[in-house]
Amino acid sequence: MVWWRALRILGKRGALAALFFSLACVPPVAGHAASEVAPAAPPSGFVLGQTQLSDGLTLIARSLTASPTAALEIWIRCPATGYGPSRPGIARLAALALLEQKSGDATLREQVRRAGAQIGVSVYHEGTEIAILSPSYLAPAMLDKLTAQILHPKVDRNAYLAARQRLAAQQVAAIEVPDQLLRDALFERIFASGPLHEPTYGNTQTLAGLTLDDVNRFLARAYVPRSEIVIAAGRVDGSDVSRRVAASAPPAAGNSEPIPDSVVAGSAGSAPATLHSSPAGAAGVAIGWVGPPIADEQAATAMDFLSDYLTHPASGVVSQAVDNLDASAKFNGQFITLRSPGVFFISVSGNALDPDAALGTIRDAVKKVLAGQLSKNDFERALTAFRTHLLRDLQTPQEVADNYGWYFTQGATSYSPSATDAQLAGDYFAQVQSLTPAYVFAVAKRYLSTTPTVVLLPRGALHTASDTK
Repeated sequence: MVWWRALRILGKRGALAALFFSLACVPPVAGHAASEVAPAAPPSGFVLGQTQLSDGLTLIARSLTASPTAALEIWIRCPATGYGPSRPGIARLAALALLEQKSGDATLREQVRRAGAQIGVSVYHEGTEIAILSPSYLAPAMLDKLTAQILHPKVDRNAYLAARQRLAAQQVAAIEVPDQLLRDALFERIFASGPLHEPTYGNTQTLAGLTLDDVNRFLARAYVPRSEIVIAAGRVDGSDVSRRVAASAPPAAGNSEPIPDSVVAGSAGSAPATLHSSPAGAAGVAIGWVGPPIADEQAATAMDFLSDYLTHPASGVVSQAVDNLDASAKFNGQFITLRSPGVFFISVSGNALDPDAALGTIRDAVKKVLAGQLSKNDFERALTAFRTHLLRDLQTPQEVADNYGWYFTQGATSYSPSATDAQLAGDYFAQVQSLTPAYVFAVAKRYLSTTPTVVLLPRGALHTASDTK
């Protein structure tokens, strides 16, 4: 995952960066007796590198000396649609405005880029990430600039107007990306209300109604220490990071405001929805199932395993089936770990794609995991592959930092795979070790045998959605 891309998949599955050890240190999976309940794997609550300041701000410093770079990130646990009446796009507009706010004669964006680093914003339904990727020798100065701006958030009219222009351009770009359209429509269909119901980009109508006062009010409510985490990963000095963040941290504030709940739609699994829109002539399909909440760590980990088994680009049962149908199609699949509930989704798009045929192929492939539990040998091979993918996918400081940040926004930092040590002693890998064929099959039956939500994207012209009859 490249964090500075404007359009990236929501919430990458977590994993530990394997910078100092190989898979040889991963213990083999022992055989398990068939059971629908996985052996207990009590959470330790341990978070490697974490401290909390007196104002409630969370800080994580991870020294990864093999890297010549540093990832410096601040994540804010907040609803993308704001507090009170829904205002889609408010969180993104606020974050973009902070990058456009001048300190002296230059904006934060300009200061970072002039120094030779990169800065970006990623906005999710329940969290915002503002991140700098920097050469390690610049990290102290870049961290000072980041914390000075983001931990003391307030923007003026010039920053607000520049951010409006950027967001308007991003909105135009977003509706031209089939996968983005499909994901937004799928979440809108799965959830009847709340932050997960609305696209994080908002739309031209809501953008027109968002004022400078709205932005500053949102920043005052959302960007408070107890809702924020500062993460520095890479070739960084932990004690220096702690000193710099503590010096820049704001005074203690009140408790953070709760994120409004996203309510699952009662008719989420009914008739498919059809999007009458076709960017660049593409067609597509998205299918999604409601999964377990992050609080059910065993079931969430089992869904991560199933997601890897079904949708890994190189070896997934579903991804291979789709590739056989249309090798030119763009495929995405993932279990997104959320507070409540998680979502397992698959999307496929392409100029030559037949959406109905793709939907049938996906359904048939998913049925394979519902036909019966994997044999002991097949399960152990799949579990080894899962661990391999987990460790391989997150090899860089930015990936380690992203992982911490995502789980912080979901209220489960200790469940983050980055929150473990070289012996894989953390909560996440303990849950992985506890998985059995019977338990994974039981979780698959519980969540993937339900009627999924389906969105179809045929070729069309209007950016609207309707129920098919």
